[in-house]
Amino acid sequence: MHNINFNTLHGKTARRTRTVLPLAVLALCGLLAGSPAPVQAAATPEVATMPTGASTFPKETGGATPSATGTTSGTSLGTSVAPQSPEQADREEAEIFNQPQTVELFPAGAQITLEEEIMATSRDGQTVLRLLLPDGAANVAPVVEGGRILRWTLLPVNVAPQGKASEERRDLLAQADALEGRIAALNARMELHKQLPGAADSAAVESLDALAEKTVPALMAERQKLTRELEQLRKLINAVPALSGQGKRLEIILAERPAKPVRVTCTYTLHNCGWQPRYSLNARPGTGKVDIAMSAEVWQYSGLDWDKARLALVTRAPGALDPDALPDWVIEPFSPEVARPAALPRHAKAVPLMAAAADNSGIPVSEEGAFVRWEVPSTGLAQGKSILNVTSEEWTAPMQWLARPSTGENRVWMMAEYAFGDRPSWPTGLMECRIDGQYVGTGTFRPEAGKVKLFFGADPRVTVKTINETRKENESGIINTRRFWRWSWRYAIRNERPEEVQVRLERPLPRSVDERVTLKLGGTPAPSTNQDEGILFWDVKVPARGSSDVRQEVEITAPADLKLAPVAP
Repeated sequence: MHNINFNTLHGKTARRTRTVLPLAVLALCGLLAGSPAPVQAAATPEVATMPTGASTFPKETGGATPSATGTTSGTSLGTSVAPQSPEQADREEAEIFNQPQTVELFPAGAQITLEEEIMATSRDGQTVLRLLLPDGAANVAPVVEGGRILRWTLLPVNVAPQGKASEERRDLLAQADALEGRIAALNARMELHKQLPGAADSAAVESLDALAEKTVPALMAERQKLTRELEQLRKLINAVPALSGQGKRLEIILAERPAKPVRVTCTYTLHNCGWQPRYSLNARPGTGKVDIAMSAEVWQYSGLDWDKARLALVTRAPGALDPDALPDWVIEPFSPEVARPAALPRHAKAVPLMAAAADNSGIPVSEEGAFVRWEVPSTGLAQGKSILNVTSEEWTAPMQWLARPSTGENRVWMMAEYAFGDRPSWPTGLMECRIDGQYVGTGTFRPEAGKVKLFFGADPRVTVKTINETRKENESGIINTRRFWRWSWRYAIRNERPEEVQVRLERPLPRSVDERVTLKLGGTPAPSTNQDEGILFWDVKVPARGSSDVRQEVEITAPADLKLAPVAP
């Protein structure tokens, strides 16, 4: 039986219908003429063949005997091996996707696992199991419990988008079509006022002018109102991604005929879904504590709602399994005519993008090797974006103050540091920061080496002022064989808080790449050095509503014939 799908929604305007109807009319004419309707060319199916081996399906004592090739003697072509369940038959006829049982969400994708009890059917003498997967399904891997798979194929099929997001988009499109129709009707009515009868006399013209003056302004106002409504609808429509309207039919060919429904497990990956962490921090400087809440922004546009799937958030992201090749290291004279391009990485780095929040209860976390996994206690996830509350904790992280002074920088920053210890670090994500409940801004939560530095912005009650005390250069000795550069600065740190604070003052560590250059560093108090980070630093206690000073001295000497022009930052 031939089915004709006009692919139109209720409420579409005549303008849109005209773009689709001729194709349907051509198909109908072909049916009436006795020729088959045009069929869309199908893409080449994906085919996988499994190695042959002994089957564990029970053999029937009577009736047809399956052959080694999977064909069954005594069974007519196209006849089911056993009756399908009503649920299975209804789902296949309605083209409904098979629902997943578990979903592992990665920062940029997901691994889906579905399990189904399926009754096999017979087609062209072959025993077939069928599943309907979303259009974006990749890395498909089916397994039949107790059965031997000869091969499986993926065939593209047209499927109406399913799920809440698809329904919302269809409703929005229908509303937009209705508005376009009303606007077209208003335009037609306004156009009538421009047309005058051929033999109209002056009285008729005056009557039409009076009518136009009375009705046209109201029509224009109505059209502008509808146009604004249409623009808002289009913004809402653009916010909901359009799905492909296609799926993939997974057909599994078995070596032997099962006597009862078999359990099929199928895993596949999707890329139009994922999650990213979000953090909300509230620092309490008076207690040395930081309250942190972690949530997950999750999204999925698979083409269906995951009604009862068990969800897990995993920090790992599928990507390259092997490293890039080492670049060539060629020692050769430099030629300005031939520039050697820098080697490009073979694999791009994965980049980890609302509805009502979920339950406030924490989500259990587990460590799996180098990754972190959170099991979501609730089940199911509708299409679109939503926020899941993952966990909330109280960290012991006393407030610290950090100054990186320069000529134009006098701010002192508030920060705290937390070490994860033996447990795995949390993933990088956006964070929203508060101090004693007052919003101060947003930043990036970025752990490194098992620690995370949390910045809460500049403290208006703690400042630092840079005073240039000495700047000398081109000084030379009696023999005039070396040149000298000397700098000294004084950093005045002011604390207007009612309690003492400790400020870490950091300055860049000067380093030379020429052994003929000598560096001499000094200060009051003497600076500490962190060679790995390339900084000089002082930990300074500043009394309540008081000040403390730090002095820094740098001296550079170099041969007079060495072209050197150091600039102090």
